[in-house]
Amino acid sequence: MRTNPGSGDSGRTTGELRFDVSVYCADTPYPRHRHDELQLSLILRGAVSETSAGRNEIGRALSVVSKDSGLYHADDFPPEGAKLARLSLPLAIMNDLLDDNRRIDGWKWTHDPRIARPFLSLVRRARDHSLTSFAACDPDVIDLLAAFSAYTPPRDGGEPPAWLRQTMTELRHTWQPGMKVRDVARRAGVHPVYLARCVRRWYGTGIGDELRRLRLASTVAMLTSHKSTVSSIAHGNGYSDEPHLCRATQEMLGMTPGRLRSIVASVA
Repeated sequence: MRTNPGSGDSGRTTGELRFDVSVYCADTPYPRHRHDELQLSLILRGAVSETSAGRNEIGRALSVVSKDSGLYHADDFPPEGAKLARLSLPLAIMNDLLDDNRRIDGWKWTHDPRIARPFLSLVRRARDHSLTSFAACDPDVIDLLAAFSAYTPPRDGGEPPAWLRQTMTELRHTWQPGMKVRDVARRAGVHPVYLARCVRRWYGTGIGDELRRLRLASTVAMLTSHKSTVSSIAHGNGYSDEPHLCRATQEMLGMTPGRLRSIVASVA
């Protein structure tokens, strides 16, 4: 196994980020614990329910999470278990790897497939070239850190209102093929334009974009855990045909559904 040296200026923190892949068994709880390393993880298959400081997040395929060294958290894995790719750096926090103009929380989740793209590139390279670490200045690492820290909700507006937080949480857990913006607005009890404006203000994205990302995430979850054909998975998630899905994964993730399925199945 080899290390990728990368090139250029590595910023405030230098050195190597260790890369590894872990498989977690179904219905296995991990009580409150901490690690002596920064961990940046990508869910490749399955799901995880994670709790820290009284907050809970449920991550599925393509979700990315960062945990600073020393951060207490607890994990629980559902019946399907999970497969995670991980980058780690001993005794570090995420802000050590970022520029001074960007500060993020010590525990942060994102469910945006666009952020998973550079992480998937690292997974592919690790598999293809038997790499076990990447330099902090590696181009894909830098792209991942930039994407992960790119958007922070405006602090002057405070936290999103409770109804909006509930709406977005329910949407991520109950998305169904064919769901429209008007359906989400009706469930929230607000006008679709008002919903779109609030989502953009507090989450920095369009509600239509969120629906498309959820469709892709659902599709990837099936691609990585089911043996159904790509065509049937595409149709089952609301894509018009397999080429439509191929265009979506190529644009969002930089690879075809077949390539993605192969990488997730074979990386170890």
